[in-house]
Amino acid sequence: MINVAILDDEAVYLDKEKEITEAYFREKQEDCRVDTFQSIEWFVSGLKETCYDLYILDVEMPGKNGLEVSREIRKLYPEPVIIFITNYADYAIEAYEVNTFRYIPKSRLERKLSEAYDALFPMLMEKNEKYYVIEKKGTLEKLAYSEIFYLRKEGKNVVFVHRSGETGIRASLSSLEEQLASDGFIMADRGYLVNIRHVMRMKNHDLYMRNGNIVTVSRERFKSVKQAIVDFWER
Repeated sequence: MINVAILDDEAVYLDKEKEITEAYFREKQEDCRVDTFQSIEWFVSGLKETCYDLYILDVEMPGKNGLEVSREIRKLYPEPVIIFITNYADYAIEAYEVNTFRYIPKSRLERKLSEAYDALFPMLMEKNEKYYVIEKKGTLEKLAYSEIFYLRKEGKNVVFVHRSGETGIRASLSSLEEQLASDGFIMADRGYLVNIRHVMRMKNHDLYMRNGNIVTVSRERFKSVKQAIVDFWER
């Protein structure tokens, strides 16, 4: 889950910044929560309660400006990612002096904010990534959850099918379901645990996976799997 805070006293820009942000991460099929604030006082009062992955700050606002707010953030968190959005070019140099990731004019908001997210995306994914660590025969291997397409049961083993190939371990699929279910993995049938973010299409009982493989959903799980996919795609 990527958590984003947006502070802008102009409602029209606040809504636009939120819309661009949600659309970007929805296209990337990544969970994103966007909290919006029009009041500096309300925003600052809650700084200690939540550390966000990304802060989008308007520069020129009544009372404190965005640069002063960024200094308040840095007092609490050593390496916050901050993007300044403004109609005023006068603050650009000072903004970079407080180690801002981007300084974006509101007149170029849609294109430049998406470009900033393109540059930030790998870093945000690494920061929020979870890994499954496999240990066998004296070696360790870590698999990023986002890189796992699905898990397949083979006798007393489970095979992870991922971007780099396949990795098998001695385990039960049910035990792995307990570990992974809260992170977007759903049981398609007794022998397959699927990463829902890599389901590209569902036709009848077949799931067409991002890697080109097809996983068949059992009759008893069809309704719940279909609903889970619809809910994920509609977020």
